[in-house]
Amino acid sequence: MNFPEKYKQLWSDWGIRALILLSQSIQIILIFLGRLRKTSTSKWIQMLLWSSYLLADRVADFVLGQLSNAMDDSSSSNAIIAFWAPFLILHLGGPDTITAYSMEDNELWPRHLVVLIYDIIIALYVIVRSLPTTRLLAPTILMFLVAIIKYAERSYSLYKASTERFRSSIESSPRKPPINIYLAISNTVGLNDLNGAFGLYSVSKPLFVGLYPRAELYSAASHFFEDMTAKDILKVTGMEFSYAYDELYTKAAVNHSRVGYVLRTICSICIMLTFSFFVLVPKDGFHKLDVAITYVLLMASIFLDTMSNIMLMFSNWMMVTLLNVKKLRNFSKLLVEHIFRIKRVWLKRKYWLGEMPQLNLINDCLKNSTLNKAPRRSLMGWIKEKLNSVQGTKSYLSDYNDYKAFTLHTLQPIIVTEELQDIITTYAQRRFLEYLKGSSEPTSLLALQEVTTALNWVDPSFLKHISELSFDQQVLVWHISTELCFHWKSDLHPLYSHQIEIEVEENKARSSEMEVCKYLSNYLMYMVLMRPETMSTMGGSSPLLFKRVCDDMVQLICRSVDNNHSLMQNATIEEVCREMLTTPIEWKDPSFYDIALVLAHMMLLINNEKRWQIMTMVWADLLIQGAKNTKAITHVKQLNKGGDFLTFIWFLTKHILMAEGLDIRIYKMENLIDKAEELFSKIKEHL
Repeated sequence: MNFPEKYKQLWSDWGIRALILLSQSIQIILIFLGRLRKTSTSKWIQMLLWSSYLLADRVADFVLGQLSNAMDDSSSSNAIIAFWAPFLILHLGGPDTITAYSMEDNELWPRHLVVLIYDIIIALYVIVRSLPTTRLLAPTILMFLVAIIKYAERSYSLYKASTERFRSSIESSPRKPPINIYLAISNTVGLNDLNGAFGLYSVSKPLFVGLYPRAELYSAASHFFEDMTAKDILKVTGMEFSYAYDELYTKAAVNHSRVGYVLRTICSICIMLTFSFFVLVPKDGFHKLDVAITYVLLMASIFLDTMSNIMLMFSNWMMVTLLNVKKLRNFSKLLVEHIFRIKRVWLKRKYWLGEMPQLNLINDCLKNSTLNKAPRRSLMGWIKEKLNSVQGTKSYLSDYNDYKAFTLHTLQPIIVTEELQDIITTYAQRRFLEYLKGSSEPTSLLALQEVTTALNWVDPSFLKHISELSFDQQVLVWHISTELCFHWKSDLHPLYSHQIEIEVEENKARSSEMEVCKYLSNYLMYMVLMRPETMSTMGGSSPLLFKRVCDDMVQLICRSVDNNHSLMQNATIEEVCREMLTTPIEWKDPSFYDIALVLAHMMLLINNEKRWQIMTMVWADLLIQGAKNTKAITHVKQLNKGGDFLTFIWFLTKHILMAEGLDIRIYKMENLIDKAEELFSKIKEHL
């Protein structure tokens, strides 16, 4: 296909120039969005960052190749075109705030190293082609040096963050950390929050690659959580997330080293010298447009370098480095205090902010529905049709002749509040304290024992059997039970005539425990059904559970419709839940729904406040149980998406609850050493 000459000329005049400006624009986007994604869960930010990350290398590589084709031995523009080549190498080095978009990118560090060598050869070819013109040779060499350093920093950062290298660096680390780590951990107040979090992160780094920390170090470090408030634990854990993200997805580990500081100084000086040389060089024979573009590239490079230096100075890594400087300790501490004040005023952000996706089974089946008195197969067809019309994860109902796929949709995600974090953290602390007192029972089981205390006629084995169900089955039973209890109001529809009446104001706001239970219930149901790969280590059979859940939902809707013909069309979830509670249970074909219904009836006989305290502890225990058994790599991959609530709970439980196993290991190891020493002395006697 032949393109018109005017388009060819347009590309010849503007193609390279437009693309090099595009490449520079992408670098500006990356430096800011790369920083934001640490705490942001916005899908728009993730999408823009992902597209910019993919385009950055491809655009720079393409333009670099075009520069080699654009060189003309007789053109006076060769020198300025050759001057652009180092900028493209610099762009390939990327900003400090993002080296990898995902963990898989870190594993590709050998490819980046090969591409670095290839691109340097192409850039050198372009520069050599510009000779013997030497007007811009000095600034070109200076910028070329900066570009090589930046690209090498990125390649080395990818190498250090690769799984094998990260694991080997942990295994080769000294058995005893510096004494300042212990001091930081034992004095985690004020500015020492930064130091304490870094010390704890240094000890617990093996967790991110599925290894166990050294028992003698981690056990001592984890006990300091015992005396901390929930707010302090949240803050320190969030800081550890920040350190982990920086080391795995940015140049932080390279920049915050002695060599890194030296290279940073060299690069900043070279960029300023490059700008000065270009200003002083005569521009005769250069196109004004090319000169303007070069000034844009230089000013943008200075701007990005300045922003990188500011981010470097105000980073937690820098403050930790200054706090650990033995010489000039008073001066460095004073400097950190000023940096901390400025940062607190300018950057009013949290170290971690997450969302909780929500999925409610009953709401999913009833939302925007028009219930009718059609037979079961007709109702089943209607539900299939509704479920097929929304987006979500697919499963199948093989028990029906018309074998069809259907989907579930999710609700609006809930922003994780400090109140919710406090409740979970407080519960985890309580679990740890129970362990210290010698209790090995899950706190949720201890909470359920309060049910038998309040209702002494309840058979304890019923609750024990529920706690022995697989994780996904427990989530299902408690999810339905929680939803039924949440929407029940004793003043509108008492379950039993002899039940003690509880004063309920119709317009009274929901208690915090009720809201927390509902959010956790919907969240864990989402995790089980929509992200089964995350929860796969918990056992059970989530696909099979999905089929059973849908079948149970169909049954309960049918029962409500068949047994109460007065049920109004377009019924709300509150009305349907009350109808379910007042409909007699048929034990012909018992299911998890029937178990959940009995559990809901039992919980509704307990005092309102006590009921939600017990259910909150149950859901907190299920959340922690689900989090601590998931794979580390799953959570590491979530760090680049603003973090996940389950990731936060996973790391928190590793800190607070893992000390149990480590203490046992230390105890057994000490006993084994004593026995080995005793045995060795006997062996010597028999030699």
